[in-house]
Order: sequence, then C-alpha cells, then structure tokens
Amino acid sequence: MSSKDFSYANFVNLSALEQLYESYCKDPHDVDPSWRHFFEGMAFAQSAMPSPVLQRKESADLRIYLLIDAYRKYGHLMARFNPIATSPPKQPQELSIEKLGFKKEELGASFPTVGFLKESHAPLQQLIDAIQKTYCGTIGVEYMGLGNSELEKWVQEQIEPSFPLYLDQEKKIQILRNLNKAELFESFLHTKYVGQKRFSLEGAETMIPMLSAMIEHGANIHLLEIVLGMAHRGRLNVLTNILNKSYGQLFAEFEDHYSPDLFEGTGDVKYHKGFVGALSTSSGKAITVTLVANPSHLEAVDPVVEGITRAKQELKGDKLQRQEIVPVLIHGDAAIAGQGVVYETLQFSHLNGYATGGTIHLIINNQIGFTALPKETRSMLYCSDIAKAFGAPVFHVNAEDPEGCVRVAELSMELRQKFQCDVFIDLYCYRKYGHNESDEPTFTQPLEYSVIKSKPTIRQLFKNRLIKENVLDEQKAQELENEFKQGLQKALESISETLKEKEISSEKQSHDPPISTIKTAIDAKTLISLGERLCTVPSDFHIHSKIQRLLQERIAMLHGDPSQASIDWGLGELLAYATLVSEQIHVRISGQDVRRGTFSHRHATWVDQVKEQKYFPLSHMSSGQAPFDIFNSSLSEYAALGFEFGYSVSYPKSLVIWEAQFGDFANGAQIIIDQFIASSEQKWGLNSNLTLLLPHAYEGQGPEHSSARIERFLQLAGHENVRIVNCSTPAQLFHLLRAQALHPVKKPLILFTPKGLLRHPACVSSLNDFSQGNFQEAIDDPVSIPHPQGIYFCSGKIYYDLLQERAKRKNSAIAIIRLEQLYPFPEDKVKQLLQKYSAHDRIHWVQEEHSNMGAWEYIRPIFNQLLGAKDAVKYIGRDRSASPAAGSRALHQNQLDKIMQSLFEKEKS
Repeated sequence: MSSKDFSYANFVNLSALEQLYESYCKDPHDVDPSWRHFFEGMAFAQSAMPSPVLQRKESADLRIYLLIDAYRKYGHLMARFNPIATSPPKQPQELSIEKLGFKKEELGASFPTVGFLKESHAPLQQLIDAIQKTYCGTIGVEYMGLGNSELEKWVQEQIEPSFPLYLDQEKKIQILRNLNKAELFESFLHTKYVGQKRFSLEGAETMIPMLSAMIEHGANIHLLEIVLGMAHRGRLNVLTNILNKSYGQLFAEFEDHYSPDLFEGTGDVKYHKGFVGALSTSSGKAITVTLVANPSHLEAVDPVVEGITRAKQELKGDKLQRQEIVPVLIHGDAAIAGQGVVYETLQFSHLNGYATGGTIHLIINNQIGFTALPKETRSMLYCSDIAKAFGAPVFHVNAEDPEGCVRVAELSMELRQKFQCDVFIDLYCYRKYGHNESDEPTFTQPLEYSVIKSKPTIRQLFKNRLIKENVLDEQKAQELENEFKQGLQKALESISETLKEKEISSEKQSHDPPISTIKTAIDAKTLISLGERLCTVPSDFHIHSKIQRLLQERIAMLHGDPSQASIDWGLGELLAYATLVSEQIHVRISGQDVRRGTFSHRHATWVDQVKEQKYFPLSHMSSGQAPFDIFNSSLSEYAALGFEFGYSVSYPKSLVIWEAQFGDFANGAQIIIDQFIASSEQKWGLNSNLTLLLPHAYEGQGPEHSSARIERFLQLAGHENVRIVNCSTPAQLFHLLRAQALHPVKKPLILFTPKGLLRHPACVSSLNDFSQGNFQEAIDDPVSIPHPQGIYFCSGKIYYDLLQERAKRKNSAIAIIRLEQLYPFPEDKVKQLLQKYSAHDRIHWVQEEHSNMGAWEYIRPIFNQLLGAKDAVKYIGRDRSASPAAGSRALHQNQLDKIMQSLFEKEKS
C-alpha cells in the first residue's frame, strides 16, 4: 500500500495503521513524513498514557518498534561509560517497560523482533537484553533526531544488533602495545623528571590507541592527512607515540640546560609545541599528522586547525568530497562546555567559505575542570551537548573499554567521511594526578580521588582481559612491556648526543627587507585594462543603479589625466587585488559584511536585482588567474580571525585578509592576536602574512566606533614580528597590499584603514602614483616649506584635518609629515626628514587619540633618542581618558577644535 493513500485525515482503522507501519519498518522513506513523525512520536504518547491501540494483540510489532526506538533515543542514559561511577546508572522513566506499554508477565512471551535480531520472533526479555547490549553497555550513542534520517539509518546498520563488534587478536594486541606506550611513557617521565609539569595522560591513555585507529582506518578510506588540535593534557604522549617525535629529543627538553633551536626563536614550553609526523600505516599507506602548536588558551587552536585544513584542502584540489585532509580536535570536558570559541568554530561547519567537510571531536572527559566539578561549570547534562545544535552524533565511551573506544574511533572516521559531518567522541576517564603533576586533587575532591587511587590502570585491566581471553599469555605481555621500556631507557641515555654544546641564540635573527623596497608599481596600461574589467557588467546582469553610477565614476577616474589625483580608496584597493590575482597570487578576504564593505565602498560582489544571483568581478580579470575569494563571515571575531590565521599559515602564495567591521571589534579576537599573530613566529617558528584591516579614525561615532587600539598592537611589537601601518592615500594602500603579498618574508600586517576618508575629496591618488614608485614609510609635506616654524609628525586621518585647517588659516609656517609605517619604525627615513628641516627643538607629535592611546607612548622614546634629549618631542592631542572617544559628535568636534587651536595658536605665538 502506497504512503500516498494515507494521511491523518483519512485514517479510519487499525489495520490500515499496521499496514502503513509495516511499510515504515521496511523503509521509513516509503511513508509520508507526517506518518514518520507519528510513529516516532508514539513513544512520547506512551509515556503519558498507554494507548488502547497498543494493547491490541495485532499491534505487537508496533509495540516492539517503539521499544527499540525508545532505547535508540534514551539508551545512553543507562549506559555504563563512566569508569569512576560508584553505582550503575538508574533506568530513566522513558525506558520503563510499563511506560512503553508492556507488563512484566510478558517478559517471557514471544514477540516479533522487527528486524533487530536475526530471529523473526524472540522472548521479550531476550530482545531487551540484546537492545541493552547495544545501547546500554559501555558505549552510549546519541544520534536520533538530528535531522538526517539517512545518517540515523546508517548508524543503526553499523551498531545493531550488537555493538561494539569486538576486534580480532592482532588488533587487540596492537591496542595493548599502544596502551603500553601511553602508560609506560608517562610513568617513565614521572620517575625521571620528578615534579616537572607535563600534563600527563594517565587515566585517559585510551586516547592513544583511539588516535592510532583513526589514522590506520582513515588511511583505508581516502585519508592522507590529519590536522590535529589539542590543549596540554596528553600532548607529549601524542607527540612521541603518535607523531613519532624522538623520545630523546623530548627528554632533552626536560633538561635544565636545554635551549630552543634557532628556528624556534625564544621557543615555548614543551606541552604547547606543534609537530608534523610523516607516518606509515600497517597496510603501507603514507599519512601525515600535523599537530598545531597551541598556547594555554585551551580551545583557541580550534579555528586555527579549521583554517589550516581548509587551505590544505584547497591546495590539494579536494574542495568537494574533502576526504583527504581531516581536522581532529581534542577537547577537555570543561573547556568544550565553557569556551565560546567552540561554538563559534562549530558555526563554520556548513558555511561556504569555511566548511572543511566535518571535524572529529575527541573529548578527554576528566569529569572536572581544574578543581571545579561539572555541576559548577556547565548547565547541561553532557559536556558534549553543544553537538546537538549542529546535528552531530555523539558517542559516550568508557576509557576502561579500549576495544569499544577503538571501534567507535573507526566508526567516527567512517561517519565523517561518508556524511561530511562533525562527530563527537566523549571519552569518559579521569586524571590520575589532578590538573598537573604538582597538584593535590584531594584538597577539593577527596572521595573521587580515593576511588581513582584504588583503581588498576587501564593498561593493566586490558592486559588481564587479554590473558583471560587467551589472546596472549603473561610472558608475551611482559615481553611487550620490556621491549618498550628498553627503548625509553636507550633514548634517555642518548640525550648527551642531543645536547652537545652548540651556539644557540635566544633571539631569532630577522632577514626582513623593508616593505618599501618591494617593487609594486604596475604600468598604467595594465591598470586601466584591469580597472575596465572591474567595472564591466555582463550583458544579462541587472545591476543596482547606484552601483552602475559608481562603476561609471571609477571608469572616469582611470581615464582622466594620469598626473591628476582622482582615484579613491575603494578603486585603489580593488586594483591591488586585480593585479595580484593576475600574477597568480590567491586573494582571500573575510569578515562581517566585507563583500559590500561596512561603509559601502568596496562592492566586490554584485547582486542581480532581478535574479539575486551574485557576480564577482575580481574572478574575471584574466584567464588562468589565481582564485579570488571574499566571504561575509558569521558574526564572530575570535574564531573568524583564528581561522584566517590558520589559512594564511598553510597557503604560501596568497594574500589573506580579515577585516573588522569597525577596528575596535578586534577586541573580540584579542587571544588570537596575542597568542598567535603577534608571537607565533618567535614561539613556534610559525610564519603568517595575515593582513588585518581595522577601520580607525575619530569622527564623532562614539567610543565603540573610533579606535582600533593602535597602542595595543604597538605594545605587542618586537623582534620585527609584525608590520603596523596607518597609510593615508589610495596609492599607498595599493603598494602596501601588493608588497605584503609579494614580500619574501611572511609577517602579519596590521593596517588601520579609514572610514570618512573613503569619500574624502582630498584622499585620492593619481594613476601615476600607482604606475610609479612604491610604498613610502613616511611622507614629507607635499608643500615646500624651507624654514618652518614647527615640524608636526602625525599618522592617519588627522593629517587631512591639519591640512584643511592650515589652508583655512592660510598658514605656511608649519610642515606636516605623515608617519605611514609605525612598526618597524622607519628610523632612516625619519632621520633624513629631521636633517632636512634641522629643527630639533620644534618637533611635535599630533594625534587624534587620547594621550594614553594611539602611537604617542610608543613614539615619544624613539624621537627623544633620535633627538638626543629627554623631552625633545612635544605632544598635541586629547588628554588621557578611560574611554576611547567622546559619545557625542558635538563633544568630539569641540575636542578636535581644541587640538587645532593648540597647534596653530602655538605657531602664532
């Protein structure tokens, strides 16, 4: 009977329901969605009131189906996945046989198994036992109601009627080998390096055979690389026992006289470092595992891993299936529940510009966060409940069942590869020594740790199980253990070779030629040609009338007198991108509303006003050009900037840009800025040319839309780790972006961009400015003033305020010099300008920011040193303030007027 014959409206008898139900049991997709929802909802109706329909003898198959369905949904609540639980979990009300419409007297009665067992009929108790073995053993599964019926059906096929299907002898012995490595490595360190922090894996050693299984199994289903992100716990174990980092090298890092290698700069603690392991599986397949360096900010690495993965996938050409490179994130239970960046990163999972084809999340569920219990750190049942928001299946597993954990690891890899979805594995375990090896956990959890201290190790339990199963004998088990211990001892003895005296520098020597030396000019003919393509609308495209006028204006800018300034900021920026993609340099831009631009100046994407189709003019510059990608991001700064950092690290020939909607919004990504962008090269030898566009200028828009916090970036600058620029013309922007992409040394660029200057009549450049010259670190006054009464250095938008005021007052006695590059400070250029004017006693620094903000505190000691006097440079600007800017336009203007008055009245006197 076809499902089309039924609806709630025409249902008239039970036999019709049973016929429909038979069709549903064969394939849920054969029935109308309304009936599918009906059958799935019957369990809830049953819990409220047993239905008279379900008491009828002829509805036995339906009763059994609802029983099975209840265990599929709620069986995890009865599963025994907590290794330190002091009592078995209670049966939830949803799984009471009475609530499901059965009586205890029926437990011995025969019922249809509706396909769950091979037998067509079985006693009810036997069927319940089989269901509980699958859903209520040491593994709890949450996969129902995720909105993907195909995934639900596939999972059921894999795990029913008995999960997990245990492994063959060879795999069991391999698990024991991995547990030997995991446990004995930690106990060796604990003995040899007493009291040193290492954030051991003890109590969660099962993670090592799980990761090994993902690698082995993944390699058989198209996997070529895993990009791995994790915090501290177990990192040393993963480095050596998964990525094959030399034990000797790691032991050397525990020695007091160890210094980092040159490539690391000043380096980082050993449990923060990354590594790349080139591995070979047991089947002979090659696979790479890249462990990404991560600071103490736990989940901060999550978006970085996703960005690295995305870049690698694109470089490989794996943009559709995304099966060759897979991200794996290892979380802590308190961190995944408490860190907002986890949600932000998960939000990327299905977004066009960020998707990586699914991530495997392995949660090391310590059941405690430092000293805080779950009831103190989360408001949900499971730390993994965030997965439900994104339709991701969850497996709760018991670390003391390594076989089950390994099978889940393999199944999770299959799920990810088949359905391109995120998969969560919640590994319930414990921490043997508390937060770290110097901690005393009984201060806060005495009862829990009395249980932990009395437990045999996971390895001991599993070894005993294998001996009992006759998989191996005690002698063979001891041989495996001795073999590994001897290898560790040998590695320890070889440290002296690793630590032979050599010249070691604590500072990485920079070979960073000034960005102003990079040739960036493009001939006028090419610029005009590219500009015309930028402004060419396809014949069948219905463009917005205002954008059409803008394009006509841009064409006119290109075809005017090449020596006359007419090209504005928006066109200058787009010309930079057009030239780069034509030179085979991939350009990627992301951020909130970047396609149009927050200030409606960019219009890098056009939307057809009739069909609402999108057109990207920068993708049509030349045949064989590099990709141009521009994505409006989710409303995220922390994860979004982390993603772009990771992407920039792994995509060599590219210009990767993240634009803040307003510059101060970068506050939301301060952890990424501090821990990755500013310090990754010095800590980890990790290079990035990520460019931040941060709109900045005081224009009366209030405290939250004025300052991009120049002072904070300058405080982070050292050892030539970043480039910090506040350029003032479209041509400067053009040359700077091109230089950033073409520079042989990758450094992050912090670029403060304008708002009001985007359409300021004076903020324009000539075509010759683009076709000649290069980026200028500092710009002298365009007006020749041989003997000025005062020299005023400034940066950014305030230059145009000064220029306008000077013209208004008809004052020709002051010289205004723009400092375009703030860091590295262009000392040679500034010296030349000081020598030119020979005015060492009349130097001023003018800024629109308050005196405790902006560049003043950074600039003052540099100028004083150059001028050879303590207070050689004088300050003109706003006074100190707690808030970045005035909250009203009137007050803002009043403050600006005072700055101008102070400057020009000073020169009068």
